[in-house]
Amino acid sequence: MKKMLIAVAVFNAAAMIFAGGAKDSVPSSVKQSSESGFSGTYTFGGSTTVQPIANGVIEAMTKENPGLKISYEGLGSGTGLKQLSAETLTLAGSSRELKDSELADGLIPIVIAKDGIAIVVNKDVAVANLSMQQVADIFSGKITNWNQVGGNDEAVYLINRDEASGTYGSFQEIVLDPAGVEFSKNAIVAKENGEVAAKVASTPGAIGYVGLGFVNEITKAGGRALLIDGIEAAEETVLDGSYPIARNLYAVTKGNAAEGSVEKAFIDYALSVRGSVIVSDAGFVPLQ
Repeated sequence: MKKMLIAVAVFNAAAMIFAGGAKDSVPSSVKQSSESGFSGTYTFGGSTTVQPIANGVIEAMTKENPGLKISYEGLGSGTGLKQLSAETLTLAGSSRELKDSELADGLIPIVIAKDGIAIVVNKDVAVANLSMQQVADIFSGKITNWNQVGGNDEAVYLINRDEASGTYGSFQEIVLDPAGVEFSKNAIVAKENGEVAAKVASTPGAIGYVGLGFVNEITKAGGRALLIDGIEAAEETVLDGSYPIARNLYAVTKGNAAEGSVEKAFIDYALSVRGSVIVSDAGFVPLQ
């Protein structure tokens, strides 16, 4: 009920802005977008986790600015950040923390949302909860049968992300590094969250990890997300810090985004009340 009331409140606030009832809440660069109009063609890209948020913001901005065209390419965080450094992109999405070398190259990350990384399994896996240590042991290959964690006598099939993925990097930082282990080489590799969801849902004994916004794809296919240390991956647990596998989602520019630029307008829109509705609708956790 609390979550529903919050959602209604955010929706109403967003509606007021669209109707002109709360103009002071609209970021200055977004106001400029409405008053003078942006135009031109821009290419953003990077994290596939950030992509649903980016697509929602882009749809809203281009609707308000008929002369503006923005594409977002789901390249993975690492590839997107490399292309941003090379100035092939003018804005990148990242679902992991930036490396020191990337920061030294002038890349500036701005948090636009929060996310939990859900551990998801095929519907036939008879386990409901894992500890952080058990998750690390599974993905490092120490645990290879579900009966080692209280399940049936069934082989564990790992579904992992490719190394360019920000979700891969975040999972490694949050789960594996503290346990002092590395990813098992014996895993099926998927290039994006949706592919992970599809492979987990179709592979008996499978386990993988996806951003919070992609859990519905698993549940629709009959799979499910596990509790971690007894905590559900959900908006409330990410916000209060109780869910242990959580992270920030970023919009990244090379140098500070200039006032009046499309990139600055994109970031401001994502952080506005309207943007928070887009973030929430995409299944992630808005900052306000």
